[in-house]
Amino acid sequence: MRRGSWGRTSERGHGPPDRGGRRAFDGLLISVFGSGGRAGVTAVSKVLRYGVIALVLVVFVAAMATYTVRFNETAVVSTFGDADETSVKTEAGLRFMIPFVQRVTKYDKRARYVESNPETQQTRDARQLIVAAGLTWRVSDPLRFYKSTSGRGTTAAEHFAFAEDLLKSRVRTAMSELSQFRLEQLLSASSEGSQLPVLEDRMLASLTGSGAGGESLASYGIEPLSVGIVSIALPQDTTRKIFDGMNTSRQRLANELVSQGKSQAATIRSTAEADATKIRKFAERLAEELRRQGDLEATEFLKQTVDAPELAMFLGQMDFIRSSFGRSTTLVLPTSMPGLEWLRPDALERAGTRNWRLPTFDVAPVKSADRSRAEGDGRSDEEAQQ
Repeated sequence: MRRGSWGRTSERGHGPPDRGGRRAFDGLLISVFGSGGRAGVTAVSKVLRYGVIALVLVVFVAAMATYTVRFNETAVVSTFGDADETSVKTEAGLRFMIPFVQRVTKYDKRARYVESNPETQQTRDARQLIVAAGLTWRVSDPLRFYKSTSGRGTTAAEHFAFAEDLLKSRVRTAMSELSQFRLEQLLSASSEGSQLPVLEDRMLASLTGSGAGGESLASYGIEPLSVGIVSIALPQDTTRKIFDGMNTSRQRLANELVSQGKSQAATIRSTAEADATKIRKFAERLAEELRRQGDLEATEFLKQTVDAPELAMFLGQMDFIRSSFGRSTTLVLPTSMPGLEWLRPDALERAGTRNWRLPTFDVAPVKSADRSRAEGDGRSDEEAQQ
């Protein structure tokens, strides 16, 4: 391995800067312009080199001396920081300026949005609310906006940041209009609706008018477009009080309903007892009347049993059997016991040997009994016979 030098090439292929490109360029010039000698080639090479440098400088200066205004922008061209009515450029297109002397500040003409931080406000009925509001605005007068914000920075972003801080402060002041409304007016479920749109209109009117110190937003070149309530929240203590009030209200309503239910139950119970008393008295009167009618009918039968003692004995024995034995009672008794003679298989034959006979009854007493029962029930004779 040999150590390379600037005139030689080492074994690794490293050496001095290659001048082959320059030689090829010179060869190209000689082939184009002829063999005028190396001096002509050197002159042409210098001219081209300076031409390229001059072209780069022209492009650089042109970039510094021109600017573009878009359709949604307004440009303010200031000269050494000063601007007047002629400095405002509203038409879109390519324009020229003096580099290092003039400065161009471009503002977006479209509406912008800023939102305030949540602030605690008090309603008319001394309720605490945490309210945040949003504002849409735009730059209505670029020249005034530039003059009022140029001291806050040199770029449009810095000017907009200052304007947003100013607007947040004004929105915070405008939210004091909330003290003119009660809580149920802002958060209402009635048919009249909420008063939030009215509050927003009042806040917009407050922003449009003069602020603290008598300066309006128009003096800054700012135009408020609309105001909206972004959020309304209740503090934790207020939320607890509201829930306690709701519980108390619901408990009072429940107690009223229970009281009404007890009152209605007492009324129903009193009415039922009165009706039951009336029905009981009616039933007692009806039972007394039926008992009286039964006694009258029994008198007619008793008269017949006096005329037929055998029938009286027969009926007495039947009553004895009916009252002595139930349906599910099984007894084994001799038929010779008193009252059981009619259970013998030959009871009728024995009755014949004793010259017993079944008595006949007149129908007239029964009809009179039916007629008296029909009169007691308020029915006619035909209905009683049926």
